[in-house]
Amino acid sequence: MLQKEKVAIARIFADIVKADRIIDAGEMRCWRGLCEKYDIDNTIRVKAREVSFAEALTVICSSNMKGIRDDLLGDCKAMTLSDGYCAQSEALLMIALIALLDPSKGFKGEVISVPLSTFNIDIATVLYIENGYDEEVNGIIGDNYRIIFKELQLAGFHFIYIPRIIDHYRSTSPELFKDILSFLAPAMSDENIDKNFRALMNMTTGEFCKDLLCNKCGITELRNTKPSLLIKIGNSYVGEDQYANYLKLEVAEDMVTTIQQLADLYTDMMSSDTLVVNTSEERDSQFHFHGFYKQLLDIFLVARDKRSSILLNPYKQEVFFPELDAIPAGLHRKERALYALMLCQGKEGLNFKSPRTAAGMKEYKERMKRIQERYAVIYEMFGGEKDKTPDLGIDSIRRPIFSCLKGSIKKLKGLYNPDDYNITKEKDDTFTVHVDPSLVFVRELGEEAAVPLRASKLYRRCMEI
Repeated sequence: MLQKEKVAIARIFADIVKADRIIDAGEMRCWRGLCEKYDIDNTIRVKAREVSFAEALTVICSSNMKGIRDDLLGDCKAMTLSDGYCAQSEALLMIALIALLDPSKGFKGEVISVPLSTFNIDIATVLYIENGYDEEVNGIIGDNYRIIFKELQLAGFHFIYIPRIIDHYRSTSPELFKDILSFLAPAMSDENIDKNFRALMNMTTGEFCKDLLCNKCGITELRNTKPSLLIKIGNSYVGEDQYANYLKLEVAEDMVTTIQQLADLYTDMMSSDTLVVNTSEERDSQFHFHGFYKQLLDIFLVARDKRSSILLNPYKQEVFFPELDAIPAGLHRKERALYALMLCQGKEGLNFKSPRTAAGMKEYKERMKRIQERYAVIYEMFGGEKDKTPDLGIDSIRRPIFSCLKGSIKKLKGLYNPDDYNITKEKDDTFTVHVDPSLVFVRELGEEAAVPLRASKLYRRCMEI
């Protein structure tokens, strides 16, 4: 067994022991036996303190060691019952372990650990999230909302669906809700109160996921999330810092069945026949201001930066942010052309990773040829000589260009959701810029008004390759 696997196992066991905030003799006997079984010494235990619960599970899920998942899952179940009682906090961790380590249950998900200070909702909260509107899943939730809410509530969970909350906000008088916003942010002008009120009333689940969770809270793992349930499963320390742990379960047309399986699995693990049921709901002219509800309002009351559009002007060789009245400093033609290329690529992004096998080399060469040709077209439009376009296929050339561009964009002040405007490296090594295409415009020669990027000659000439 590799050391990183021992560290991961030690981290998972430690979280289970500490979950109910009680450590007894039975758990210590079980802990000593497991340390002996997995050869976990003090050095491993010290290293485990610096690893998050999510990182530990990622190591186990990617391990090639035969039987490690089954053994670990069985030992974790034994650990939760070593004191004769499975508490709610232990059951939540076991739900995550089962979802990731037991394929027979049919769950598809991952565990995410984030600093507690960035995002914190109550334990056992179930939040529906999505990157973009999924008509089928939202239709299922709309048709079965009461069933979903009650199934989860009776199991001890609290289900939160953004459209329901926004509908509740809309049902009250605008004057009352603006009074509440003004009370919460007394320094805010009436104009900004109106602006934030309109934005809140039109907020979607996708915007919440992107603006609050990804950008404000920095949970970048959720940027391209499919329809999922985000479940708060507990808190734990990584070093001296406290982290919040979440289980993300993907859902589809069988969402109701998935929720029923989740609820049954959870309640079956609980040692008590009595469950604490959260009956807290927002009612007429009543609005919660704690946990999730507080953070939902904070995004509109605290964020004062601007969501800027981007204007590409090839003939002036400029990348301009109109709402900031700013041009990123220190960029040359090669960086500006790269940024324009990445805006054209959109979600497809740029991937320079070479294959490990000869079989994928042909596809890799075709992809690199296409990227370089598109870059050359834009480089020429920005005033360069096409045959002198920097070769993005060469690491020593590409990396300084990327580094300069990222550093320059990062220095822009006053951007709302600044991570959207910069280069992000995804898990598959694809580089993307997450700005919505509707915010990008191009100034074309002879045209009085800028045109949307995807209606521009620059975009057409680039993407037809």
